[in-house]
Amino acid sequence: MPDPARPLAILIVDDEPLARARLRELLADVAAELPNVVVGEAEHGVAALACLQTRRADVVLADIRMPLMDGIELAGHLGGLESPPAVIFTTAYDNYAVHAFELNAIDYLLKPVRAQRLLAALHKAAPAARGD
Repeated sequence: MPDPARPLAILIVDDEPLARARLRELLADVAAELPNVVVGEAEHGVAALACLQTRRADVVLADIRMPLMDGIELAGHLGGLESPPAVIFTTAYDNYAVHAFELNAIDYLLKPVRAQRLLAALHKAAPAARGD
């Protein structure tokens, strides 16, 4: 039985260090309402997949445009995992939204991401990520 009191484990994937820092800050801001812990950060999809080999994540916050492996390709790989994390895209580009939802993304947040919008997306992802 999943533990709803367990913090949501989150992997941040973005090639921009400032964007990763902003997401960490937003996650800290919403932690009182939805407990979460950042289990790792990656600068592209290849690094994210490597990270997930050693750490469990309930949710992946992924940018779309990144070097080596973009967020769309990453989501495709994640969908093939035995227990895939929920995917929330965080991007400056709105033209990938349809494709993102075809890959079963939980949500699609446009940058600059706002705390309340992130919180709403995480609330949607939490039940799926915990198997509720």
